Amino acid sequence: MTDKQQAPTAAELHELMKELHTVQGRVQDTYLRLWSAPETCDVAYQIEDAAGDIRRAWEALERISGSFTRVYVIPGTESLCGVPWGVCPDHGNTLRVRGRKTWCTVAECSHKWAYDKLSNPCAEPVTETVTDARGKSFLACRAHARDAEKRL
Repeated sequence: MTDKQQAPTAAELHELMKELHTVQGRVQDTYLRLWSAPETCDVAYQIEDAAGDIRRAWEALERISGSFTRVYVIPGTESLCGVPWGVCPDHGNTLRVRGRKTWCTVAECSHKWAYDKLSNPCAEPVTETVTDARGKSFLACRAHARDAEKRL
C-alpha cells in the first residue's frame, strides 16, 4: 500500500455492502421479469447465477467487516459510533444473535451478519451528537441516536 492509499474502514465496507444489497435487489427483480416472460425464461438462470455471485461478494465483505469491527474499532473514535453494542443501521436495537450469526428482527428487513454484531462495538459512521439532560454528550450513529432520543 502506498502512502496515498489507506486501508478501507469498516464503515466503508458497510457502505459497499449496502450498494451490493441494492444491486442484488435489482438483479433479483430482473431475474423474476426474465423468468416470467416465455421468450426469456430459458436464460433466466444466467442472471440467477450472477445474483449468487453478488450474494457471495456481500457475504465476504460482511466477514471482512466483522473482522475489522473486532480488530480495529476503538470506542470513542471520531469516525465510528463506538457504542459498545451493534445495531441494525435501519431499525436500531432490533438485533438477535444465535451462535455467530446476527439478524434484524424487523419483518421486512433483510440485514444479516455472519458474526455476533450485538456483542461488538458499533461500527456505523457517526452522524449525531447525543446530549443527555445533564449535558453529557457522546457521538453516535443515526440508529443509536434515535434509540437514545427515546430513552433520554
